[in-house]
This record gives sequence, C-alpha cells and structure tokens, in this order.
Amino acid sequence: MSTLVQDNVDFAAARSSQNGFLGKYDVSLFWGTLILCSGITLWGIIWPDGFSKAMSGSQSWISLNFGWFFMLTVSVFIIFLAWAGMSRYGAIPLGQDGEAPEFSFSSWIAMLFSCGIGIGFIFWGVAEPLYHYMSPPYMATGATPDAAPVAMQISLLHWGIHGWVCYAVAGLAIAYTTYRLKMPLSVANSLVGILGDKTGSLWGKLVDFLAAFATIAGISTSLGMGLMSIRFGINHVFGAQLGTPGLVVVMLFLIAGYTLSAVSGLNKGIKILSNINMILAFGVLLFFLFAGPTRFLLNLMVDSVGAYLSNIVFMSFWTDPMAQASDGKWMGWWTIFYWCWWIAWGPFVGGFVARISRGRTIAEFVFGTILVPLVITIVWFNVIGGSALYAEMHGILEMYKAISADAGSGIFTLLTQYPLGSLVSFVVFFNLIIFLVTSADSASFFVAMIISGGELEPSTPIKLIFGGLIGSITVVLLITGGLKALQTASIVAALPFAFVMLGMVASMLVLLKKEKVK
Repeated sequence: MSTLVQDNVDFAAARSSQNGFLGKYDVSLFWGTLILCSGITLWGIIWPDGFSKAMSGSQSWISLNFGWFFMLTVSVFIIFLAWAGMSRYGAIPLGQDGEAPEFSFSSWIAMLFSCGIGIGFIFWGVAEPLYHYMSPPYMATGATPDAAPVAMQISLLHWGIHGWVCYAVAGLAIAYTTYRLKMPLSVANSLVGILGDKTGSLWGKLVDFLAAFATIAGISTSLGMGLMSIRFGINHVFGAQLGTPGLVVVMLFLIAGYTLSAVSGLNKGIKILSNINMILAFGVLLFFLFAGPTRFLLNLMVDSVGAYLSNIVFMSFWTDPMAQASDGKWMGWWTIFYWCWWIAWGPFVGGFVARISRGRTIAEFVFGTILVPLVITIVWFNVIGGSALYAEMHGILEMYKAISADAGSGIFTLLTQYPLGSLVSFVVFFNLIIFLVTSADSASFFVAMIISGGELEPSTPIKLIFGGLIGSITVVLLITGGLKALQTASIVAALPFAFVMLGMVASMLVLLKKEKVK
C-alpha cells in the first residue's frame, strides 16, 4: 500500500485541444508535426544532396564531439534503472494500488519486443557479427578465430542492456506519470517532476514535437530498409524481380496492413500480430539451432555470455580516445551511432511500452524490459549470427561477400545451405513483413496518442492520418533516394533527446521521493 503525494495542478488544461471529426487532438501538435515532417521531407526531395550533407555532417560532428557524453549517459540510465528496480520503490505499481496488469506477461513481452526491435534482428542478426568478425575493435585481428568471440561480444553490447535501458527510462517515466499520477500520456509530462505545470509550455510542446518527428522519421527509414530486405526475399522465395514501382505497390499493401492493425486497437491487431511474430521468430530460431552446428552454437553462446559479462564495464566506458583524437570512425560508425539510434527511438518505443505496461510494478517493468530482451538477444545473435560465422569461417558460404553486396540478404543467403531452407525462407519472409507491420502500427499508435493530447485510445481518423503520413514519406523518399538522409536526421535528434531523457531520470527521482512506501 502506498500514499501518493502530488501537486494539485490541472495539467491537461495547459494543452490546447479541439474536438471534431478527428476526435480530440492537440491543434498545435497536429499542425506542427505535419508541417515539420512535410518540410523536412520536401527538403530531402528538392535538395537531396544538400540535405544528406547537412544531416551526415551534423551526425559526424555529434558523434566526434559528444561520444563521451553518450557513453556516460547510457551508463547513467543503467545505474538508475538498477536502483529503481531493486530498491524499495520497485514495489510501486505503474497504476493505482491493487490494479492488475492490462496484458498477460507473454503478450506484453511480445508487443514490446516487436515494437522495440522490429526488423533489426532479422536485418542485423546475420550482418553485424560478420562485420565485426572481419573488422573487430580492441586490436583483435580480423577473420581469425580470436575475432569471433569479440564479434559476438560487440553485437551483444549494441543490442543488449545498453540499448534497452534507453527504452526503459522513457517508458518508466511516461508510464509512471500516466498511470500513477493520472496525467495524459506524453513525453513532455514525463518531466513533470522537474518542470511542474510548465510541461504544457513551449518547451513541453517542443519535446513532443521532437518525439513525433523522430518517430515518423525513424520508422519511415526502417520501413524503407525493410523493403530492401523484402525485395531480396521476393526474389529469393518467389523468383520475381521488383523494381521501384513494384516496391511502391508492396509499400501500399504494408500501409493498409499496419494502419488497419493500429485502427483495430491494442487488444486486437497489434497484440495478435505481435504474438504471431514471436511464435514465427522462435520457430526460425529453433530451426537454426538444431539444423545447424548445434554444439558450436551452444559453446559460442556460453563463451560470448562470459566475455560480455566480464567486459561489460570496460565496454560501457571505452571511448577509443586515441582514434577519437584523429577521426574516431569505428566508434562513430558503431557504438556511438547505436546509442544515438536507441536514444532517438527512446520516446517512441518507451511511449508505446508505457502504454502497454499499466499495472506492472516498477521492478517488473525494469526487469521485463531489460533482462528478458537481453536473454532473447543473447540467444538470437549467438544462434543466427553464430551460424553465419560458422559458415564463413569454414568456407561453406561467402557470407561476408553476400552482406557486403546487400545487407538484407544475410539470413536468406544463410538458409541456402540448410535442408528445408526454401520453406524456412518463406517463413522468414512473412516474419519480416509482420515485424514491419508491428513496428509501424506501434509508431502510428504512439504518434496518434501524442497528437491526441495523451489519449490512450486515439481516434481512428488521427491513426489513419499519421499512419498514411508515415507510409507516404517512405514511398516518396524511396523513389527519390532520400531514406538514408532522413534516417540520419532522426539520429541527429538524439542529442537533445539525451538531455530530455536525463531530465526524465531527474524527474523520476523527485517523484519517487514523494512516494511513502511501507
């Protein structure tokens, strides 16, 4: 039992809202998001070279000058969440006392995982260990047996605890203020502990603008990259070559699919697709484990876990200062890039995870959003990535050559050596489509919640508008070749978001001190 102390402030009144055909929505956020996304997209279409140079230059400058800051920031997130989960505050529910979780544990994990990872596991599960095997850090020699464990260690660093804490910090702050303090769901309101009633001010609006933009830009580029894998998959599975018009048609089907899923709500489309997604992914995982070099994969898994846990402190603070003094390319291309990517997506994934976490205690939330994904990451990368390493090291397939030509081809190329590989490629292809749909419908749902002033069930027209906007931006930039630049633009947003998320940590510390827990 707990007694909650909170300020008597009408936070909802601080936001301008309007009701009509679109339902309840925040006027300034609605038009501001549309204008911002449209303007940046038009810049990428009309002047793609200038846009690309501006965004790439900004990203390079940020990674070179703020690499140390991102490394420290993510470490602060880990320390804060470990404290929140294991302290007496871990028993506090993200809701009212005695309130039961809204979703079962399995559905909750399936939805947060499908939203938080999406295509990343299929796209990078094969590619990243191979890249690090050929060009490892820490002065290891590439393409040698010593490089394999280093490759797995780095892959687990980039996709394990450090990434998920960025989602968990945002999700915890948003869920606490939404369900415990009964405030509208928004990124700005998660800062109430330090901003008070100023969350509805210009700065609060700016935070929500940035969250909506980073979500739309990030998911648009992920859809674009996913389409590249789908194009390879269609060629590999069905033997059909797709040009740009064909990809546009596929994208239109995806838009219809994820928009209908978002419109149907959490308990129908999104939950059902996420559960199907996890079942398919688990089946693919078991196939690789038992149809491939099982003993090698199990040994690699145990070895990589040991190396990861033994070196996690070193890796958390390794900034490669000698290289950073010159160009810092490896850190900028990999670890710092990843921290920027996770932070930029933190408000979106955190906001969606917050929406589905009602009734969980803080301890359940912390360990469910960090340790469970970590276990899945360890198993997936060691089995899928380990299979690719085994094929490369033993000369069975030229895997590195394949992913160098097309990073999206990795898992399909790997399956060519397996019995029933064609059948499993078919399963992977549909798994890939569902991953894209579940990521996009989660993004559409989150943006609609923000635009609707924190409504937990935003109106259908709002979902349709922003679901269509995400797909339209993807199609336009796919045709004009501006997806890479838009991806970079969303990552540039990580610098201000890093400060916002540190503010979330400070806000939660203030709010938790007001809780009197027996």
